[in-house]
Amino acid sequence: MNYIDLILAFEQWNETNYLPSSAQLLWYKIISVFNRAGWCEWISVDNHRLMAMMQIGRESTFINLRDKLIESHFFEFKKGKKGQPNRYKICTVNFESINRSTNSSINRNINSSIKRSIYRSRNRRHKYITLQKII
Repeated sequence: MNYIDLILAFEQWNETNYLPSSAQLLWYKIISVFNRAGWCEWISVDNHRLMAMMQIGRESTFINLRDKLIESHFFEFKKGKKGQPNRYKICTVNFESINRSTNSSINRNINSSIKRSIYRSRNRRHKYITLQKII
């Protein structure tokens, strides 16, 4: 799943599930850290850095938002030890069924479009051949 697929799947998940807008913003901020880190399996980032990115003043508010993302299975989380930041890993479990159904729908649309195009092409060719015989 690439960056765009991940964002589209998250947006699609949000259409049918509730997640506070500030928790959604945190999801985007964490994903942007993954992107800047070159899509490592795990990233290390401390609470204060993410709080600054979101302009949140209270750590308890941040922790509450982070816990909502973890409860929703968007990230695996490992609490950092003293002097070491927390670690995050992206979970795509929520998006796998969405991604499969979206890809299936896209493939169906592409296949039907190709079939229509082939039919039109054959039909034009038939008309062209018929016209040549008449002339």
